Amino acid sequence: MAVINEDMIRKVFDEMVKHRPALQKHLIADDEDDEVADYRVLGDLIIKNYPWPIGVELRRLFSASMRQLDRMRLDQIFKTIERTMQFTSFVMLSQLWKEKVKGNIEIPESFAKDFSGRFLVLSMGNFTWMIRAIGNIFNEKNTEWFIPEIKENFDKNFYNALDFWVPERNEIGHYQINLTQEEIEKRCVEYEEKLTFILQRISFFAKYKLVSVREIKVIKPKNQQAMFHHVIDLLNSSDSDFKAQELNEPNYAESRSVLLMKNIKSIEDYLNLSPLIIDTNSEILDNKEKFDIKKDIFLYTKFRSDLLMYVGTEVTEKCDLRTLSNYQILLAEFKDMMKTLTGVEVS
Repeated sequence: MAVINEDMIRKVFDEMVKHRPALQKHLIADDEDDEVADYRVLGDLIIKNYPWPIGVELRRLFSASMRQLDRMRLDQIFKTIERTMQFTSFVMLSQLWKEKVKGNIEIPESFAKDFSGRFLVLSMGNFTWMIRAIGNIFNEKNTEWFIPEIKENFDKNFYNALDFWVPERNEIGHYQINLTQEEIEKRCVEYEEKLTFILQRISFFAKYKLVSVREIKVIKPKNQQAMFHHVIDLLNSSDSDFKAQELNEPNYAESRSVLLMKNIKSIEDYLNLSPLIIDTNSEILDNKEKFDIKKDIFLYTKFRSDLLMYVGTEVTEKCDLRTLSNYQILLAEFKDMMKTLTGVEVS
């Protein structure tokens, strides 16, 4: 009988290998006495190969403290699926914004109207709506995805699988009903299977790298072409001690942004996820007003009274990020996105 998480890990890893064949070597057991690779090793690889906002939730779900079929595990399954939907919807939304700016796509009036009402306060229901609505726009307009795998994986079955979670989250995740221990155990098993299906469908993220642009410097020798020196942090990791990498090339990205890249060796092809996803790790706390800032990867969650609100991936308490040195830039970018997609200014 498989232990907690093992079945999920093996199924998700098998799908991940299809998109990143280099992982195949890890399926070979290190010990000659073992017929299959240790699922805990595969679990760690899954965490590292999903983008950090998803990987960190799986790290919690796979931890020793979550190996009982109890309320804590049930809540973490909800947290994992919600963060997965949030990240995925932000990737799709970022490309929609980019294509609209480039004049490659027209935003349906019905989407603009619904989006302007839904996006100011996010919920799981809004994430599922965005994924389906943006997917339909791209399909109807026959627009090419930055991530081509979305087209083949986000079908009717996938959308229906997402829809399952919204009423469950509203009722059980928000403690609107009391569950017996028996009911909790059954739901843990059922929800793990449904989460596995979603993770299998988005396993293509293993092909891409999530990075944070920490610094960009211009290097211009005399009589030579200018080069841009990028210092980036790789946000694919099993812990928040992100590995840094340096790139020198004639192309350049946006400063202090979070990017989804097809090739870690070149800045040429990427999708900018800011201001929806931001990294505060490079912020220097050089005055007392900044002491409330926590260093983390944050995801947008709400806009109210001209204030952007974010939720952390490791930080659990609420953080006021208005003292960030680039906060006004983030705010301007957010307003530009809303105006571009809805035609209406927000404040």
